[in-house]
Amino acid sequence: MPPERGGDNCQLFILRGIMFFRSKKRKKVTLPLILALIVLFCSIFGWGASLAMNHQSLTAGTKSVDKAVGNFVIGKDLYLENCSTCHIPIPPAVLPSETWQTILENPGNHYGVRIDGIVRFTQVLMWQYLQQYSRQLLKDEPRPKFIAQSRYFFALHPDIKFTTPVTHNTCIECHNRAIEFDYSVTNE
Repeated sequence: MPPERGGDNCQLFILRGIMFFRSKKRKKVTLPLILALIVLFCSIFGWGASLAMNHQSLTAGTKSVDKAVGNFVIGKDLYLENCSTCHIPIPPAVLPSETWQTILENPGNHYGVRIDGIVRFTQVLMWQYLQQYSRQLLKDEPRPKFIAQSRYFFALHPDIKFTTPVTHNTCIECHNRAIEFDYSVTNE
């Protein structure tokens, strides 16, 4: 039946559109289109989220070189409680795991000083933290006893020319908040 008025053309157009959306042809076209839009949305959202997380991690002021997580937080707290009362807390990465093990195995002779009050349980928790955040020695590499003998210390400071002998107190010269286990702030 031929359309008699201009409004009928619009109705015919709408009816054809409705029929298209109900047809199998439309399902074949729209399903891949919807999937493509979902993938595009997820990609854009994921990219934006990763940028936001990277920005947060770059701008978040870390209090120390290594951020202890999980069960290692207790070991870190015990390490700071027991070690930073006499000297600045040394980041685990500065010395190899084997040196930390030697230090913890004999608290009765800590560089000539007897340390009382450290029970075996405390030693184990501190050891787990220090082992997790320090590095192993290479095969046949000598075990350094002091920071000045540690290649890890010098690897962390590749372009620094030290004017005084390197000791555990040298850190304060550049890291003015080292006493708080904050090695991210440096004196320029």
